[in-house]
Order: sequence, then structure tokens, then C-alpha cells
Amino acid sequence: MNPNLGTILEKQATAQPTADGLIGEDGRTLSFAEADLLAGGIAVALRAAGVGAGDRIAAYVKNGPELALLLFGAWKIGAIPVTISSLYNAHELAESVTKTEPVLLLVDDAKPEVVAAVREMVPVLTFTGDLAGVRALEWRSGAALPAVTVGADDEACILFTGGTSGRPKAVSVTHGGVRDSLARLARVSTGSEDGAAASQSAPNLIALPLFHSGGQHSMLFALHVGRGCVVWDRFSLDRLQTLLTRHRFDNLFLLPTMLFDIVHADQELPLESVKSVLVAGQALSWPVRKAFEERYRVPILVNYGSTESGHIAGWTGRDMRAGAWKPGSAGKVYPGVEIEIRDDNGVAQPIGTAGEIVVRSAMTRGYVDDPDASAELVKDGWVHTGDIGYLDDDLVLFLSGRKRDMIKCGGFQVWPEEIEDELRNHPLVHDIRVVGTPDDRLGEIPTAIVVRESDDAVSDDDARELIVAYARERLAHFKTPRRIEFVAELERSEAGKIKRGAVPELTGGAGA
Repeated sequence: MNPNLGTILEKQATAQPTADGLIGEDGRTLSFAEADLLAGGIAVALRAAGVGAGDRIAAYVKNGPELALLLFGAWKIGAIPVTISSLYNAHELAESVTKTEPVLLLVDDAKPEVVAAVREMVPVLTFTGDLAGVRALEWRSGAALPAVTVGADDEACILFTGGTSGRPKAVSVTHGGVRDSLARLARVSTGSEDGAAASQSAPNLIALPLFHSGGQHSMLFALHVGRGCVVWDRFSLDRLQTLLTRHRFDNLFLLPTMLFDIVHADQELPLESVKSVLVAGQALSWPVRKAFEERYRVPILVNYGSTESGHIAGWTGRDMRAGAWKPGSAGKVYPGVEIEIRDDNGVAQPIGTAGEIVVRSAMTRGYVDDPDASAELVKDGWVHTGDIGYLDDDLVLFLSGRKRDMIKCGGFQVWPEEIEDELRNHPLVHDIRVVGTPDDRLGEIPTAIVVRESDDAVSDDDARELIVAYARERLAHFKTPRRIEFVAELERSEAGKIKRGAVPELTGGAGA
């Protein structure tokens, strides 16, 4: 089988040519056959522009069906799409271009001033819209063009990780690694590696942007199992309400931050058709999970994996019906996943002992912009996730935190997520992030950065004391935040994750 990701769309164009393939939030609909022809037109246009197999092409284009078509058009000729967030400013776009060295940059007309800043760095063509002085890529006539054959370990795409610290890194993922990951998830979800048993009654909403690995993989998975995809510009409650009414989705894949917004919204969303919600991207707090499930009576499933490793573990509807689900877990390790829990010396740990989660994976070739980090990421075919966890006797995976997030307080290891989950239950806490801050005596202390619920009857100083007292009742003394800082909002990445790397300037709030 040709592992080229472009064959995923071609297969559906042959199997169900008239079925809805790509759908815009405005209702524009392309059948699988129409989408494949347009992707072929993009491929022909890219070749005419001098792009060949193995060349990288960067896309600075807002989310939507056109961006999905661009991915498949590039894959058809063996080119490598570099998906860059359409929210990036000029500095970030220039940095991305420098790191990945594309032969061509495709843009839309949303941010002409940003595009102008990089026009001397790389050839630029407009993909959608019009920009003065910039020639357009002419692709809308369509063409029947099968995908070229590639090797399983050939570079398929470059994605920028959201990262929990430092600058985003450019991850090279492979055709074969992605295909293996899709087949693994299809097998546990539908019982068939090609998803033949999947229901095709409704399309899937691709809620995450296609520059994000979660968005790209959810789109590829939907097409892999024969479902159409609704691709929108970006998440909002109003958009979600409209599309739920129009398409009656039977499942959703969301980030925890999206679920948080849904839980705290005044409006009631029409979720009657939704049978389950899959959540991934970062830890989901128990209070948010409980509030959602009680309000909408829809079960939440989880999936654990990463851009670098692919799908590793999770719970499916079949697991829930079989009574296999275990509270607080990341999920059961998927069949075919080779996984070890290792200590700091690289020694595999026994069942029940926490350590770094390491998996054998062909998903990534490493970071194209950081050879030292690549050497640390992939060693002898094993991907080091940077996550800390342990396995139980049933090969169910439990997460403890991130190596990079870990706080060492007086010699004790403290995981921010544990503190965050407890303090989210406090009535004065709307949202929270816990970080380690330097301390002369203890090395680091846990500091809670809190978005307050509005309550004029309680001063900030009193709120700090109440939150600290609440933490002391529920956490060991070394886990109790020594400082509480109030902020208006928490900084989030373009993908909606809390940014743990950039710590706001702290003012010295009261603590334990």
C-alpha cells in the first residue's frame, strides 16, 4: 500500500464519490470526488510553480476547507506542507519560515502587513483572496491526479508543537507514522483498521485548527473511516450552536478549554444527538468534567498522545460499555503500542511505579530546527514524551504530570495539575495555573496564578487566605501554594492550551 496521506482522500473519492467530503461553516459542501479533483488542481498548480517531491511549502492561511485541500494537493506530488498558525504576527511567521526553509509560502489576504514582512525571505503566492503585488496560485479548475508513491519514513508534514515551555518546535512527522496511528485508533474505535464499521450518518466537526496536530489528525481520521468533515475558521459557542443544529454531530473532539467555555456558558447547546465527547490536548479537571456530564448527560472519553508520538492510550465507547473505564486514568494502552515507563537513568520501571512515558514510534523524524532536542526526543526509535505516569496491571495508563512542569519544593516533587484540580473547586477560583517560582530556602515553591470569580464582598487579601486555607485542607503541606496571584486572564496558545512557559510578572501575593 502506498502510505502517502494523499491516498486517504482518493480512496473515499472512489468508494463514495457523491457523499459529502469537506463542508465549510457557511454550508459550502464538496463531495469526496469534488474535493479530490480540487486537490489535484492544487497539485498541478504547485508543480507549475516549481514545487517538486520533497520540497516544503508553507501555508499561512486561515482555517477552512481550502486549507484541507491544500494539504492533500501537496501530498499528491510528494511535497511537504508546513502549517503555520494564521494568528502568528510578522516576527513569528518569519521565525517559522527561517526554521523550516520552505520553497514557497502560500497566504490569504487576511494580514497583508504580516505577509509584507516576509516577502524578501521566500517566494509568496496567494492561495485565497487577493493581495496587491502578489501573484495568485491558480488551482480551482481541478485535475484528476493520483498521489505519487512515497516511503513510509518520508517526511509528510511539519507541525509546530504548542509546547509547555520555551519556543514552539517544528516537528517532522512521517507518512507511515501517521497511517499507523490512524489505523490503531480506527481498530480500537470501530474494530477495523480502515474504519469500515464506522457509522456515516453524520460528518465530524474538526474543532481544532489544521495547523494543530489534533486538528489535522482528527480530519485525517474522519476521512480514513469514511466520514465527511466540517472545517470552521475557529471555535466559538455561537458557531458551535449553529453547526450542532445544522449537522447533528454524533460525536465531538474538543480541547479542555473548549469544554470549560461550554460548561460556563449561559446558553444551552443542542447536544441531543451527541453520544460522546473526546477530550485531548491537556489534562481535563474533574470539576469541569463533572459539570459537563451532569448538565448534558453526555459521557466524556479521553485520548492520550502527542504530535511526536501519535495515539498511545485512551477510552472508547466500547470500553465504557464493557465496564473497563477507570476513573482518573488517561486510558488503556492501545493494541500495538510498545510502551515503557523509565526512570531518569533510562531504566524500565515495574507496574505501578511512576516515570517518564516512552514509546516506540515511527511518527516523527524529530525537530527540524533543533538537532539537540531531536536527539533527546528520539533515541533508538523510542520517543521520550516528557510526560510522567505509571501503568497498572491492566495496562491502563495514569498521568502524573510533565517533567518540565514538575516543581521541586524542599526536595519533594510537586505536579501542578494536581493542585489545579483541587483549587478549581473553590468558589472564588474561575481558572487557575500553578507554576514553580524560585525560593531561597526551598528551591521552588508552588505559586497559583488565579482568575477570580467576581465577588465584591471578598477582598483580594481575604480571597488569598481562603484559597490557601482550602488548599491546606486538601493537599500535603509541600503541595500547598505558597503564593496566590490574581490576574485578569491566563495566556493561551493559538490551539487554546494554557501557556505554561511564559510566567507573568508576579507582584508578591500572600501565601502559606
